[in-house]
Amino acid sequence: MRSSLLFKRVFALLAVALLLWIFLTALLYAFIARPVFTNMKTKEIEPLAKLLADRAGLSAQSMNDFVKNTVTLSYEMFGSWMFVVSANTPFIFHTQLPERMDPIRQEIINTVSEASRSLDEEMTSVTFTQGYKGHPSSYLFVVVPIGDIESEYGSLAIVQPMSEINAGILSLNLALFSSSLAVLLIMIFPIMFATVRILRPLQSVRRVAVAMSGGDFSQRADENTTGEFHDLAVAVNHLAGELSLVISQLTFERNRLRQILDGIAEGIIAVNEDGIVTEYNTKVWEVFGVTTDLSEPLSPDLFLKTTRLNDFFQEAIALKEAVAHVISKDHRQIFCLITPLVSEDGYIDGAVGLFRDITESERLEQTRRDYIANVSHELRTPLTAMRALLEPLAEDMVKKEEDKQRYYEILLHETMRLSRLINDMLELSRLQATEDHAEMSIVKLEDVMETIMLRFQSQADDQKIRLEMPHDLEACPTLWSNRDWLTQIIGIYLDNALKFTPAGGRVSVYAKAGQSTVEISVRDSGVGIQPEDIDHVFDRFFKADRAHNEPGTGLGLSIASEIARQIGASLSVKSEPDEGAIFSVTVRRADAAIRDMPITEDVAGED
Repeated sequence: MRSSLLFKRVFALLAVALLLWIFLTALLYAFIARPVFTNMKTKEIEPLAKLLADRAGLSAQSMNDFVKNTVTLSYEMFGSWMFVVSANTPFIFHTQLPERMDPIRQEIINTVSEASRSLDEEMTSVTFTQGYKGHPSSYLFVVVPIGDIESEYGSLAIVQPMSEINAGILSLNLALFSSSLAVLLIMIFPIMFATVRILRPLQSVRRVAVAMSGGDFSQRADENTTGEFHDLAVAVNHLAGELSLVISQLTFERNRLRQILDGIAEGIIAVNEDGIVTEYNTKVWEVFGVTTDLSEPLSPDLFLKTTRLNDFFQEAIALKEAVAHVISKDHRQIFCLITPLVSEDGYIDGAVGLFRDITESERLEQTRRDYIANVSHELRTPLTAMRALLEPLAEDMVKKEEDKQRYYEILLHETMRLSRLINDMLELSRLQATEDHAEMSIVKLEDVMETIMLRFQSQADDQKIRLEMPHDLEACPTLWSNRDWLTQIIGIYLDNALKFTPAGGRVSVYAKAGQSTVEISVRDSGVGIQPEDIDHVFDRFFKADRAHNEPGTGLGLSIASEIARQIGASLSVKSEPDEGAIFSVTVRRADAAIRDMPITEDVAGED
């Protein structure tokens, strides 16, 4: 409660009011007290001055001893100084001023002289106060006439320091301030108590309001109060109960709608008649490939503007009929169906959009068409060549035996090419159809390389290509893979490298061990791969060197990709035009794979 801003303000207001009362009272008292005290002092001094004036003479010889002694001892008896002044002679007699008054001695004498001369014809007394520059205190002057103005006359002046009066005023002010301060200190606790009592019902209502703003409708205000605070607490508690019921119903409906929307496989966005998004599901971000974990997430309204989908919504609302479009975004094909929302009276309330990613279906359809076209092309090429050779033989147009033999050799070559194509297609289909992973075991790279060398060394020698293998295979860590399929991947790499490396070139095989994997790479010095072909080298029937005369099927790297999927390896390629290519396969190390196994299995390496 004491940390409440309202409590601080109420308490500060009461405290400031009390302090202001103290200050104004002291200030007003200071202005009133000084004239009152001065008047009291004047009334105290004036009878003495008149008594002495009646007995004083206007010469030192006529002044009786009582007056003379009183004037002489005035400061000791009354704390004041007396001056007897004649109209003819400036001073007859006066009290000796102390040495501390030397700086203003002459000024006091001049003031007494001027006051004596200012007595009017009625010879009435004159009273005033006078201060002097550079002197801390002021003085009270009481001047009464001596004698008769028609004969010889003069005056008696009494000069009383105001220090006594000032001390009295100061003491009273101090007493007033001390008593006021005591009252303030005494009233602090009653003020705090009263403030707390006043603000406690408001704090209770405030707590309920803050809880409701945070979604907590279980809090209730204290109704054990009276007057307006009781009515306010009852009203707030009733409001909290009603809001709790309404919010619960709305939350239930919202969650049910959200679950329905999120359960739909397509992205959905609904807008009102002004084009402002009212509902959407999370699937829409996935459909359009938008990252949702950005530092500044993309709002649905901004998303519609940046993708220009709001144009489709406006078109559907304007035409009052469904519109369909297919758009391309980041290599995605997205089908958009926008349907207007029409009320019972025919008013357009907005529109809802359904968005489906048809990239995969389009890609599959295109792949199917390309596959049929490629298969047809690859099968037609050898069949056409075989037909062109068989027809002359069948019609006995080839007479020479050596020509027939050459035709037979070409037919055998094309038949073998057709057989390889069919076998590769069957192998690729088998790999793509199965979901079972290969049997994994510990594999020595040295054994794989020996098999590779036996298979490709003679081919490299025939093509006059230098085939280099790593010499430190014994230091290479063992692999966790399938030996036959790993050998097949490296064999496909080497077969392609030898095809696309000219005579006198070099093909190198090397391995690089990491903490948990080993990367095996095949590098050639051939023609390289164009940048636009890098992403397609593992596609079926794709040939980077379209002008190459080798009868390749274009399925080798696709088979390697499927084998890598089966054994949990990853493939990569790096190439620059006219600088050769580097094909790599990354395989897990055996020690890392065994360490990560949940249950240790007995494995044995292959010889």
